[in-house]
Amino acid sequence: MKKSIAVRILAFLMLIGGFSLFYTISAQAAVSAASNVAQTNAGKDSITVTWAPSKNASEYHIYCKEWEASEYTLAGVTTGTEYTITGLKDGTKYYVQVKASDGTEESYGVSVYNAVTLPSQVTGLRQERWWYFAHSLDLKWDKKSGVTGYEVTLSNSKGKVLRSQNAYAYASGTTLYNLKDSVYTIKVRAYTVYNNNTYYSSYSSINCIPQARINKIQVKNKKLTFNWKKVDGATGYQIYVSMKPKKGYKLAKTVGKKTASCTLAKIKGKKINPKKTYYVYVKTICKKGKKKGTSGALYYWSSKTGKYDYLS
Repeated sequence: MKKSIAVRILAFLMLIGGFSLFYTISAQAAVSAASNVAQTNAGKDSITVTWAPSKNASEYHIYCKEWEASEYTLAGVTTGTEYTITGLKDGTKYYVQVKASDGTEESYGVSVYNAVTLPSQVTGLRQERWWYFAHSLDLKWDKKSGVTGYEVTLSNSKGKVLRSQNAYAYASGTTLYNLKDSVYTIKVRAYTVYNNNTYYSSYSSINCIPQARINKIQVKNKKLTFNWKKVDGATGYQIYVSMKPKKGYKLAKTVGKKTASCTLAKIKGKKINPKKTYYVYVKTICKKGKKKGTSGALYYWSSKTGKYDYLS
C-alpha cells in the first residue's frame, strides 16, 4: 500500500515537473513584441518605420491602414528592423503596426498611430459661393487627413499679394472676408510639420470671380433695360434671362468688359411683353492666359420690383 502511494506521489511530481519544464521551454522560446516602433522617414507616397530587435524573432510583419479604415492589411515582411511602405496616398495619416514572428507565431502588434505621408498638390480647389453683399467668399478643396494645415494666399487682379492666412488641418475649405467686387487669384498649399521640419506641397491656383451686381432693372417702352456695376479684372459678361425666378434661365447675350448696361427688345425671338415680369442675372467672365472662368449665379433681379433674391 505504501509502495503504491509512493509511486503515485512520484508520478504526480514528475507530471508537475514536466508541465513546469514545458512552460519554461515555451516561455524561453516565445517571441517578444517589437519595441521602440517609430516613423523615421516620410515621402509623398511612403512611410519608413524602425524598431528595436525582438527576442527570438526571425522576421517582422508590417501592417498598415488609413486612419479611418477598420482593418490592417499586411504591407510587407522583413528580417531587418526597418521597413518602407510604398504606394501610399500623399498627405494622409496612417496607422502602422509591427509584429515580431519566429516563423510560426506572431507577437502582439505595436503601432504608430500618427504616421504621415508628405503632401502633394491640393486637389479640388474651387470657389464655393461668393456672398458679395457680405463681402465674403467661401472656398473648398479636398481635405487631406495627414497634413498640419493649409496656407491660403489672396492676390488682386493685377497679381499683387494682398494677404495670406492659414486654415486648420481638419478643414476642407475656408472663408475670406472684406472683399471687393473684383477678380482675385487664390493659391492654396498644404503643409506638414514632421520631425520639427515643415514640408509644403506645390500650390494650386484658381481665379475667383464675383457675380456682377445689377443696379437698376425695368421694362419700359417694350424693352428690358438694366445696368450693373463693373467688376475689376473682368474680361466680359454673360446675361441670363428667365420668365421664372428660380429656373429656366437662358443665355441672352454676351458683352465685353467695357460694357455695363444692356437693352433687350427680344429674347430668343420673342418680343418683350411689358405686362410680364422678367428675371435677370449677369455672370462675370475672366480670362487670364489659358485660364477662362465665369462667376457663379447666386442672385437674380426682378424687373417688377427691381430687387434681388437668391436663386437657391
